[in-house]
Amino acid sequence: MKISNANITFNEKGTPLATDFDDLYFCNKGGIQETQYVFIQGNHLNERWITSVHPTFNIGETGFGTGLNFLVTAQDFIAFRLKNPTSTLTQLYFFSSEKYPLTKKDLSQALALWPQLSALSESLVEHYPMPLPGLHRIHLFNNQVVLDLWLGDATEGLTHAHAHSEGRIDAWFLDGFAPRKNASMWQPALFEQIKRLSRNEATFATYTAASIVKKVLRDAGFALQVNKGFDKKREMLCGGISGKQNDQFITKQAPVYHRHPPTMATQSANQQHIAIIGGGIAAAICALKLIRIGKKVSLFCADKSLAEGASGNEQAGFYPQLNAEAGIASQIHAHSFLYARQFYDQLLFEGYSFQHQWCGVLQLCFNDNVTTRYQNMMRNQTWPRSLVDWVEPEQASCIANMHIPSPSLHLPLGGWLSPPDLVKACINAARQGDFNLHFNHRLVNTVQIDDQRQTQLIFECNGNNAQTTVDTEADIVVLACGAESHLLTGLDLPFRMTRGQVERIPTNTSLSPLSTVLCHKGYMTPTHNNHHAMGSTYVKNDMNTEYRESEAALNLNMHQEALNKASWSDKLALNAANSEDDSSPVLVDNDLRGRAAIRCSLPDHLPVVGAFPLIEKQKTELRELYKAKADSYYPVPSVQPNVYLLTGLGSRGLTTAPLMAEILVSQLCSRPLPLDNRLLNALNPNRFVVRDLIRRR
Repeated sequence: MKISNANITFNEKGTPLATDFDDLYFCNKGGIQETQYVFIQGNHLNERWITSVHPTFNIGETGFGTGLNFLVTAQDFIAFRLKNPTSTLTQLYFFSSEKYPLTKKDLSQALALWPQLSALSESLVEHYPMPLPGLHRIHLFNNQVVLDLWLGDATEGLTHAHAHSEGRIDAWFLDGFAPRKNASMWQPALFEQIKRLSRNEATFATYTAASIVKKVLRDAGFALQVNKGFDKKREMLCGGISGKQNDQFITKQAPVYHRHPPTMATQSANQQHIAIIGGGIAAAICALKLIRIGKKVSLFCADKSLAEGASGNEQAGFYPQLNAEAGIASQIHAHSFLYARQFYDQLLFEGYSFQHQWCGVLQLCFNDNVTTRYQNMMRNQTWPRSLVDWVEPEQASCIANMHIPSPSLHLPLGGWLSPPDLVKACINAARQGDFNLHFNHRLVNTVQIDDQRQTQLIFECNGNNAQTTVDTEADIVVLACGAESHLLTGLDLPFRMTRGQVERIPTNTSLSPLSTVLCHKGYMTPTHNNHHAMGSTYVKNDMNTEYRESEAALNLNMHQEALNKASWSDKLALNAANSEDDSSPVLVDNDLRGRAAIRCSLPDHLPVVGAFPLIEKQKTELRELYKAKADSYYPVPSVQPNVYLLTGLGSRGLTTAPLMAEILVSQLCSRPLPLDNRLLNALNPNRFVVRDLIRRR
């Protein structure tokens, strides 16, 4: 799981040299000109952008290095957009891989050679990911450019990269250290994946003309053209693959977990009406993401206001669920956490405010089993130390600004934020586009109409002391309705409904110094509006949301037991009357003590994101899964056309919602997906029926 940073030195001209490969990252003379000549001109990018009829263009690169190719291409694309503001092409996706990423310090030093790129390079360095293996999606330059950076082996990254039926990449930058110095980069297995991911008429360019490169390209079906090389290099290669050849490519998606695009209606994509059902974090973020790529969106909320369900707590901790082993679930949570932090920071940068503190999180070693598990995690170097690190009690106490008696894990990028504030911020941002918000609309049923190209939505509407039934039509429907997901007609998924109560306890002079979020079985936040959030209970299959004194006592006891050696733990109290600290504020309204809500989750504690599965049909279509035949043997399973799910986020919605919404929006628009296939499959709504059929249940 560990990623090692590149070992580099800088020569007398300031050019970075990879000591392990004894090769330069770019030529001493004219690195920018080399990129322009070899990759941009070699793939005829400027000409293709001008004539493009698609909203996105997709580039694949086999070695990110210093990011110079990326930055030069991004600069050219931004210039293209300025000159062609009415062009259909509005966004550049750049997929690249790097097994040995530079440190931020080395990256900054390397790019300092190019002051003409400084505005772009500073943004890249700022958003450059920590060394966490896997795919990192980074939105840059007003979201005109999306960088998908795979950290790890290039062949592995391309093998697991998702591609829609039409492919993923329009142009390839085959860059990497010279074949004689890094032969593993130029193996047939890599080029088989390049072939799989290529769209019709995909092109490539590379600075090298080595015979091994010519062979693997020809074997993969690319037509080659030898051109004059840059500067002192005698030759370089470029070329492409024809649509006829591309029709013979291997399957781009595993049919069983196929990511279904919408059934396109006659109108253009931007004229499509997308209806989102829900009023919480997932629904609001999904609406904003769709608005920002030019879609028409209507949000239908069953309640009289936003965030009345599980997204309604005044404060909530923000941190990932990490395990000692980097399994699928932990990888999803780690990448979701980093993406969410990027999304929230960008929203704040744009001026949309919500109450929050990036104050870090301490996960306490509150018993021997937890201590052993955390020690194993750190010993195995499962996660980057910039994501999570071990701290002894003295250091933990400094971070918390109060006595912490146990060692802890420190997550410096975490903290807390206000979910209702976040929902409102997203909705305010969405109002800048073609957006409509409807309250008191509870979905009753969906009916396919217009040859299954549109969906009729039937709502019960409460208002003015009267109940009416109304309907509307939508081209695409997104069901992001949280705890009401189990009520959806025909959705046979093993949802688990869990009641959770969070306390709102008054602060006092003993508690007010707390300056970080404390976690054990529950969590406690720093003070906000003279109160701390303390939770939470987990009561299965209980849909009652009334506040309970019995659960308040459970929450209090849980925290006092976890902190029983802390000098201040006995100062925790549910109200001012029970506090031993006379300076604590008095609660005016007992109803403000806390609140309960229902969380919707699934047995594997992962969300469901994707097309609405027709489970009974899929059981028949995939009945032979247990035979483990080749992917191509099995059909694409049936789904309800143009209806999608974004639910089951449980108690981790703050962490997972932004990336889950990005997955769904990318699927709806046939844009590159931001996770690899292994993780995407674990989020697919039909994963439970697939597992049961494989096990012959």
